[in-house]
Amino acid sequence: MEHRDERAKRTIQTREGRRNFVLCALNGALFQFAQGLIDPSLVLTTWFVGRLTSSNLLLALVVPLGPAGWLLPQLFFSARIQRMQRKMPVYTISAAIRVVAWSSVAAIVWLVDDPVLLLVGFFTLYTVAQLASGPAGLAFFDIMAKTVPARRRGSLFAARLFVGGILALGASWIINRVLGHPALPPPHDVAFLLTLFIVLLIPAFALFIAVREPPGAAESESVMLREQLRRAGQLLRRDPVYRRYTAAWLLLSLTGVVLPFYSVYAKDALGAEAGMAGVYAAASTGAKLLSNLVFGWISDRRGNQLVMRLLAAGKAGTAFLALALVGFVSISKPQGAWLPYLALPLFFLDGGLFPAGILSGSNFVIELAPENERAMYIGLSNTLNGTVTLLSVLGGLLVDLLGFAGLFATGLMLCLAAYVLATGLPEPRETACD
Repeated sequence: MEHRDERAKRTIQTREGRRNFVLCALNGALFQFAQGLIDPSLVLTTWFVGRLTSSNLLLALVVPLGPAGWLLPQLFFSARIQRMQRKMPVYTISAAIRVVAWSSVAAIVWLVDDPVLLLVGFFTLYTVAQLASGPAGLAFFDIMAKTVPARRRGSLFAARLFVGGILALGASWIINRVLGHPALPPPHDVAFLLTLFIVLLIPAFALFIAVREPPGAAESESVMLREQLRRAGQLLRRDPVYRRYTAAWLLLSLTGVVLPFYSVYAKDALGAEAGMAGVYAAASTGAKLLSNLVFGWISDRRGNQLVMRLLAAGKAGTAFLALALVGFVSISKPQGAWLPYLALPLFFLDGGLFPAGILSGSNFVIELAPENERAMYIGLSNTLNGTVTLLSVLGGLLVDLLGFAGLFATGLMLCLAAYVLATGLPEPRETACD
């Protein structure tokens, strides 16, 4: 009888695990499809904010505000979240705030004509939406760690990115058709994309909320923010592996200074028109489809330290290629309608590295951290990364001072330094097994 009960229990756990795996995968795929419609480095930076202002500082602010808003609040919420056995309520509240904020963004882009008011309203609501995603990030990774085994997480992210990549190819086609369409004069073309984004965002959130989260380990005592900050400092001092990982990831985060300016360079120096946004998005999405299963396999079989090294090396190669492109255009001064296509490899390589960033930026810390301190590890790492990511707005100043060549050279040096640090990291999965 006990044997039969135990077998029945394992069967239920297996079914529950599969159900949660599928829900998490579909959540990520649908969210990627939605995000593809408003790609911050393409649509929001170049063909929305870039139409309203020529300020490189504001252009440089769009992309880092996303990850910075998601990352910055996490340490400050980690003490509260550590005391919760179930984190899904945090994710649900955050989802509601984000839907309201993004709906308000779409409304002002549809209704407001004044460029200054549009910029103020957009950046304010965009910041609210991204800050609300911070606590959700902590909840998401904790729930995922409880419901998906370590050796299945690489496959989970690969599935999220693969299915989402296929859907995002459709997003690339939609961008190509919508931007610059005569029936949707700017900025209403972007407003239309934002509306589609919200329509997809709501079911994406609902899918993850449907995950059945089991209770987990929780801190029994209340921790004040000052005490949490003190613990964070102690954590960096006592854990050299975590400290080295954080330093490497901070350098990779700083390479965000480069990303928004691939499309800006294509538009300003190569003459790319609005329709090229869809072509660049398709190149990026196609690369994600080709690479995410590979990086998922490497994560599951070889570990995330190797994924992180490949990410740093790949980003360095992309920055070097961008630098070479600037040199070629400056020296040979080519002309022709084919010029915007010279930037395609930059978007292809950047898209291909996206899965590696997801895996090495989350799974490494999840496997390194003890369960009862997971929120602290993730929260501290992400808050530090958010602070550094916000500094990437300085990319606009670097372009003004040093030009595109100086900016891309800076990105190359940061990537090489990150590679050196990542090479010295152990694989936490192997360390845990020893």
